Amino acid sequence: MFLCIDTTTSKSGVTLVGDKIYHEILDPQNASEQLIGAIDRVIKESGLQLSDLQGIFVIRGPGSYTGLRVGIAVANQFAHQLKIPIVGLKTDEWWNYRTDEKDFIYLQSMNKEEVYISELGSQTSDPIVPIQQLSGAKKWLGELSDEHRQKLPTTFMQITNVLSPEETWAKVVQTTKDKRQTTYALIEPYYGKEPTITKSKKKLTISDL
Repeated sequence: MFLCIDTTTSKSGVTLVGDKIYHEILDPQNASEQLIGAIDRVIKESGLQLSDLQGIFVIRGPGSYTGLRVGIAVANQFAHQLKIPIVGLKTDEWWNYRTDEKDFIYLQSMNKEEVYISELGSQTSDPIVPIQQLSGAKKWLGELSDEHRQKLPTTFMQITNVLSPEETWAKVVQTTKDKRQTTYALIEPYYGKEPTITKSKKKLTISDL
């Protein structure tokens, strides 16, 4: 059995993959708060114990800062305590498993002006670009805000025939379980770019501490 954790996409959920698949949906807005309870429920539903887990998969970003931090922290803790392998997938890698299409790009809204973009089999030093820079004719899948969808070139065609989250995780496990790490290793979040932290302009004094 393999535990799969997603606390960052619009399809957030906990999936247990083995001879059968057990899945519980998480509210994307509150996934981090619901995670532990969902894991407990799918384990109980399967009739197994945590000690029966053979590995853990987790989406490591890009995505919401809080969702990623909580999801990865929980996945790392389980892997560490159980001494089992852990695999982290970038969000676009997980989405790539949802389709058999080959010639497409992955798009994800990052902020009001920028999107994260990746293409299967290619790498770029800066995957975050202003949406106005998108051009040409492409098939795409991913998660875009309504505002960004309206700004896409009319020559961009969305791939809508995709696997369900349960089917996707089953495919991930089947494809990668024999290539996974054989020892525990820490998974780090991937934000696409480091989060911006605004420093307070207020000068602190001893009395403020």
